Amino acid sequence: LAWRFREEAQLHGAWSVVYLVSSDALPLCVDLVLTLIKLGEEARVPLAGFSLDGGGSRKTLRRRCRELEKLGARFAVVEIPDVPAWLPQLRRISDAWLTAKRTREKAFSLGRFDEAYLMNFPLAVVCVGDRPVAFANVWQGADAEELSIDLMRYTPDAPHGVMDYLIVELMNWGRDHGYRWFNLGM
Repeated sequence: LAWRFREEAQLHGAWSVVYLVSSDALPLCVDLVLTLIKLGEEARVPLAGFSLDGGGSRKTLRRRCRELEKLGARFAVVEIPDVPAWLPQLRRISDAWLTAKRTREKAFSLGRFDEAYLMNFPLAVVCVGDRPVAFANVWQGADAEELSIDLMRYTPDAPHGVMDYLIVELMNWGRDHGYRWFNLGM
């Protein structure tokens, strides 16, 4: 299959590219005469003992989360059956985010705002007062092995550090629901 992929790419004048290659697949990539480029490391946080308590290494995150809570930020996970009701508000957040970043949707290594896609996942949402200001869709691995996020968006006027808060709170939620790892990606 890998050789067929490489041959088809060549037939069409394209490059064959493989993303997120495991160490087990490296010999195959060498056999395919692909150039290996290390882009980074996958960051996985063990959730069993995860906490922001104690220690100076998490002091900045701890402070940022407390500041957001003082501003009235609250975190919630919206379960799949309730996602459709949230989509109009989240579309406004996404559109504002794209405008502020002067970009358009991408879909290679990150998710994109697609209602049909988002209705397949729970959503992590941060509200300030009664207004949602940030969200991410939640990927849940089988058997509570791993938790991760794909599409992340926030309003231009969201409090500083809102995505840090969302991720920390989702990690706490994952720990409390028996997940072993939180995958931060590359």
